[in-house]
Amino acid sequence: MKSPLRKTALVVAAAGAALGLAAAPSSAASTNWAVGPGSPETVTATTGHASLGVNGIDMTCTYADAEAVLASATGNPAKIGTINSANFGRTGEPCTSILGNVTATTTMPWTLWAYGDYDPATGTTPGYIDNIKARVSVATCAFDVTGTAHGNYKNGGAGTAGKLTIHATATELTVANPTSGCSGLVAAGDHPTFDAVYDVVVKGTSNGATVVGS
Repeated sequence: MKSPLRKTALVVAAAGAALGLAAAPSSAASTNWAVGPGSPETVTATTGHASLGVNGIDMTCTYADAEAVLASATGNPAKIGTINSANFGRTGEPCTSILGNVTATTTMPWTLWAYGDYDPATGTTPGYIDNIKARVSVATCAFDVTGTAHGNYKNGGAGTAGKLTIHATATELTVANPTSGCSGLVAAGDHPTFDAVYDVVVKGTSNGATVVGS
C-alpha cells in the first residue's frame, strides 16, 4: 500500500506534467522575423530630432546617427539587431539644453528586439532597444543613462527610408552615477524620457530595410 506522502507526490508530479503539456504550445509559439532585402544587413540611421528629458530639463539634438546589423531571427521576442554605434550631435551641431551644450558618450553594443504582432497593413513591427548605456554631460553635471526603450519600426523600400520610432516611457531608463555637480538637477534613480524618429536605410543606399513577421 502506498503511503499518503507517496500518493501526494504522485499527484503533484502528474499535475506538473499536465501543466507542462498545457503550456508547451504557448511557450513554443514564436514568430519568424525576416529581414530584407538580405540577412544580415548593415543599416544606418539618422534623425533631425532626438530628445532626452529629465526633471523638466530637455536635452535636444538636431542631429543623431547610428549603425546596426540586422538579421532574421525566430522568437517572440527575438533579437533582430545589434546596434554598434550611436552618436548624438556632431561637429558644429551639438546637442543643447537650457544649461548649455550636451555631450553623450555611448557604451556599445545595444540590442534591438522585435516582439508582439507584426502589422502587415502598415508594415510595422513593435520592438525595443535594450542594453542601453550612455554617459551624459551638461554644464557641471554628468550621469549615466541605462535601460530599455520601446518603440516600433515601419518598413521602407526602394528610395524610401524605414522609420524607427523610439519612445522611452516612465521607468524604462534610469539615471545612475551622477556627479556632485548634478545636485538639485539630476539624482540616481531618476527616470529620463527619450524620443526620436530615425530614418533607416541599407548602408550606402537610399533604400529602407524591411522586417516582416510571420
